[in-house]
Formats: sequence, C-alpha cells, structure tokens
Amino acid sequence: MHTEVKGLVLRTVDLKESDRLLTIFTEEQGIVTALAKGARSLKSRKMSSTQQFCYSSFILYGQNDKYWVKEASLIESFFGIRDSIEGLALAAYIVEVIADVGVEDREVDLLRLALNSLYAISQGTYDLNKVKAVFEMRAMSILGFMPEVLECHTCSRRDGEFFFDIMAGAIECLDCHKRSVASHTTLSEEHEGHVVSMLSEGAKTAMCYAIYSPLEKMFSFNISDEDMSLFSRAAERYLVNHLERSYKTLEFYNEVKR
Repeated sequence: MHTEVKGLVLRTVDLKESDRLLTIFTEEQGIVTALAKGARSLKSRKMSSTQQFCYSSFILYGQNDKYWVKEASLIESFFGIRDSIEGLALAAYIVEVIADVGVEDREVDLLRLALNSLYAISQGTYDLNKVKAVFEMRAMSILGFMPEVLECHTCSRRDGEFFFDIMAGAIECLDCHKRSVASHTTLSEEHEGHVVSMLSEGAKTAMCYAIYSPLEKMFSFNISDEDMSLFSRAAERYLVNHLERSYKTLEFYNEVKR
C-alpha cells in the first residue's frame, strides 16, 4: 500500500552503507518512521530531500506502521539555518521538542509552527531568542498548556509588572502577589512546585501576542532587549517545567548564545 504525505524530517539515523532511517512529522499522520534505502548514496535522488530539517513530499509504502520511502522530493531545505552555529542549535532544539511531543495523529498547527520557526531562523529576519520564546509559548498552547496571561488572575489588571506563576499558568500584578504572599495563598499552592518569573508589561504583551496572534504573524512585534530577556526566560521555564524534562539541544543553544 502506497501513501503520499508531506512532512518535516525531525531525525535521521544512518544505517548500513547508505540507508537512512527517518523520523518524519507529517501533515496527514503525525509522527511516522520510514526507512529510505540508499538515501545517503551520492547517486540517490532521495539524498537532498531526506536530510534533517527538510520539508519534503514522500511516497511511502508498507504495512503495520512499518514504512519505506519509495520516492521523496524536496519542498524546502531551510538551508539558511546552517549559516550560524546559534541558528543550527536552535533548529535542533525545535525539532527535538516536536519529536518529543508529537504523536501518531494529525496536528497541523504544530507542524506549521515548526515550519514557520525554521523559516524564520533560515531567513535571519528575527532575533533568535524571539523565535525561540515564541515557539515555546505557542507550542505549549497548542499542546493544551495555554496560560492565562491577559490579565491579573486576582484583580484583572492588565498594565504594569507581573509575577508569572509557571505551574499555575497565570499572572498576578505586584500588589496582588504581595497580598497572596502575606496571606500564604499563592497560586501554586494548588499545584506541584512553585516557579515564578517576573514579567514587565512589554514581556507580558509579547507573551500574549505569541499565544494569540495568527501563526503567520507571530514574530511580528518589537520589544526592548530587557523585555525580551524576561519574555525569553519565562517562556523557556514554562516549557521545561510543564513538559517535565530538559533537552540537550536547549543546553547547547544556551551555551553557544553565551
């Protein structure tokens, strides 16, 4: 049985002399694994379309969830992500997260998010920390972990500085947070752990934009470097704490950025 799909190559494993095992995030079936025989051969027409980060069209054949690649044609290589070690590290982090949370089911928005993020890295039009933070917050929202960050959880205030309670997924203005601490009624008492990040008004606005804006416009905002630093830190902590794991690619990205 033959199946035609479009998908992003998340991982590759070299086998034998020229074979390549692919983990592909497809539009139609979510995560699939397929063997591309001879794909690493210089004579193979599959070589350019089966590399990591490539978005390609595939004709698969097989049964019982075991697939082989019959044909593959490249749609987008995102070649520009290789222009810097920082861009390559961020791209690796993005696809590792997608491979970790992806399932064998259709999830178009998550795939579009990954493709848009890789395109932004490839084009070099946005700061990498912005791309990373927006990806993290939007991915968590798509996965069902959307935080309530439009207004203070207690008094509905929308301006000023806020405390972002990571595990509760909500924000409190400074005044309400002080009262909560004084009365020992912080949001995280209803949740495991207590992780808090500061959000300036600009960082909070950026977080809202990342969550609610159309996917094609999610990077189209400008904030100060200080606001971006707060937004980036909060987004990373939100993803890592809710997925309850760390990523080696994230550690590497942070290392090369330093």
